[in-house]
Amino acid sequence: MNGARKPTAVEQADHKITSEVNDKRDSWPVRLVGAASEIGDQPQMRMICAATVADGIARRDLHLTSTGFRMLAAHTLATWAKSGIKAVINRRRPKDGDDPRIREGDSDRHEENSFPSGHSAGAVAVGEAIARAYPGHAVAARGAALSISVVQVPRGTHYAGDVLAGIAIGLIAERMSDAAIDLAVRWASRALAAPQRATGDGATPVIRLTMELSSPRLQQDGKDVGSSQPRLIDLSLLH
Repeated sequence: MNGARKPTAVEQADHKITSEVNDKRDSWPVRLVGAASEIGDQPQMRMICAATVADGIARRDLHLTSTGFRMLAAHTLATWAKSGIKAVINRRRPKDGDDPRIREGDSDRHEENSFPSGHSAGAVAVGEAIARAYPGHAVAARGAALSISVVQVPRGTHYAGDVLAGIAIGLIAERMSDAAIDLAVRWASRALAAPQRATGDGATPVIRLTMELSSPRLQQDGKDVGSSQPRLIDLSLLH
C-alpha cells in the first residue's frame, strides 16, 4: 500500500475480509460462477429488460410488458447513480493492487473504478423490480441478484464494501423509479379523466379509461378460452 495517507480502519477491515476470499479467484468454481455473473453487467442487463418488454408485447401480456419497463427504469437510475460516484471516486480493484483506499479522483481506467460495484447495483435494481411485480418469484429474483453481487468479492473485482454500496444503490434506485412511475400514472389518470368530467353526466365520455383487451382467441362469456378471467387495460397497467 502506498500513497499520502494510510487506509482507515474501515478500509483495512474491508481489505482483510476481501483478502480472505479472493485468493480463490483462480479456482474453477469461482471462475465458473464469475463468468455466469457477467449477466449482471450493464449491456446484458439492458438486453434482459428489453427482451422482457418485447416478450410482453408479443404475448399481449400487459403486466409483463410494464414489468420490463420498470426493470429498465430501475436499472437506468442505478446505472446513473453508480456512474456518478465512479466519476469522482477512485479505488483500485483487489486483483489489480493491494490498495483498499477510497480516494477522490476522476480516472476512467477500469482498474481504478472498483467503488461502487456496478454489477451489484444493476442486478439488485432489476431483481427488485421483478420481485415487486411477481411476488411468487421474489426469492429467485433476489437470490440471483445477490449471487451476482457476492461473487464479485472472491473474483477479486470488488471489495466487500464496493458490493454493499452497489446493493444499496440498487435498492434505492428501484424504489425511487417505481415511486416516480406510480406518480406519473396517477397524474396521467387525473389528466385524462378531466375531459370526461367536463362533458357532463349525460354526455358521451371523451375517453374510456378501462376496456377489455381483445384476443384473437375465441371468447366465451367475456373470457378468453383457457383464461381464468378477462384481462383489462387501464392506466394502472404500469403498476
